[in-house]
Amino acid sequence: MATFTYKLISKDKRMQSGTVEARSEKALRAELEKDGSKVFYVLREKKISALGKLMSFSFGFSAMERIHFFRNLSAMTDAGLLLTQTFRVFEEQSLKQNHKKTYAIMRSDLENGKKLSQAMTRYPRYFSEFITETVNVGEVTGTLTSTLDRISVDLEKDYELHRKVVGAITYPLVVIAVMIIVMLIMILYVLPQITDLFDELDADLPLLTQIMLQGSAYVLTHIYAIGGVILGAIITFILLMKRVRFRYFIHYLILKVPIFGNLIREYNLAQFFRALELLVASGVSLIESVEIARKTLNNDVYKNALNQTRTVLIHGVPLSEALKPYPHIFPIQTQRIVEVGEQAGMYEKTFGRINTYYERSIHHQTQMLTTLLEPALMLMIGVVVGALALSIFLPIYQVSTFF
Repeated sequence: MATFTYKLISKDKRMQSGTVEARSEKALRAELEKDGSKVFYVLREKKISALGKLMSFSFGFSAMERIHFFRNLSAMTDAGLLLTQTFRVFEEQSLKQNHKKTYAIMRSDLENGKKLSQAMTRYPRYFSEFITETVNVGEVTGTLTSTLDRISVDLEKDYELHRKVVGAITYPLVVIAVMIIVMLIMILYVLPQITDLFDELDADLPLLTQIMLQGSAYVLTHIYAIGGVILGAIITFILLMKRVRFRYFIHYLILKVPIFGNLIREYNLAQFFRALELLVASGVSLIESVEIARKTLNNDVYKNALNQTRTVLIHGVPLSEALKPYPHIFPIQTQRIVEVGEQAGMYEKTFGRINTYYERSIHHQTQMLTTLLEPALMLMIGVVVGALALSIFLPIYQVSTFF
């Protein structure tokens, strides 16, 4: 038997909580919901060590924490709970000290008459401008519950899309990193140990072995200088990325990388049009929607183009026309779809279709990349490891056959 804490909304809309022992979470949920109550959460109690308490401090929300927050916020407001009650629940159930403090301050703001969007603006690291503006529109139009639900769905889609793109890019990088580590181990530890053996054999070494041994000797002799150069290059790159022009140049180059550049381009397009869809559906004007959606993107090439687009939109130019100077980041087919949507007056539906198209395209591309890259990377590792192995065993084999 394990100990669980629970919180539920009873049939008569009252909040109840307690601590009980049960065989499993599933069994406890079934028992609590017998009378028609709606269980908000069931948590298994765990003893938290000193290290665990230290780790409970965090800054901001993770992607999943943000999704769970809006999903639960939507469910509880839909069940009829006041926002102050909801945030009290969040405060009680949170295991992270920073989150507890944030929920307590937001609850205090709500009790003092502030709107939810106003309470959120105090914590930009938790809630982006895109989220707070969408919530504000939901409050003004009286559709807060449905708005919160749309935000949670949007965050889930963005998380899944981001996970696929990062996974597709990270996979080859991890494999290459492992290959480099193996090479360094061979060069720094294995080859130096067998150099004396080759000297004792006093035999003519194959060219491959000579290259490997000379390379190993050079790296060992200049290891601190090489390490310093690499570290200096990393620090310099990080500092330069803080400069607008350099960051723009790097982001532009990223979009030009074969295969991966197209994947990054489509990810930005999906993210932008999904944000537009949600904002327009919430009642935000197109001009403001473009400005807020621009801030959800991380690529400076897109952000710069959309910043100029907003200036054009203010003068009454349609969005499809404003995007025409940027066919390299907003494909012509996408511009045409936007133009058709403008003529039909169906912005929300049009943006939704574009977003869906790019989401599906990213899904297919990530699957294809994994399928194609896996054998290519395995072949590359085989060649590198094989070359290292030959450089070691070929001289030994030659000597053994000589005798």
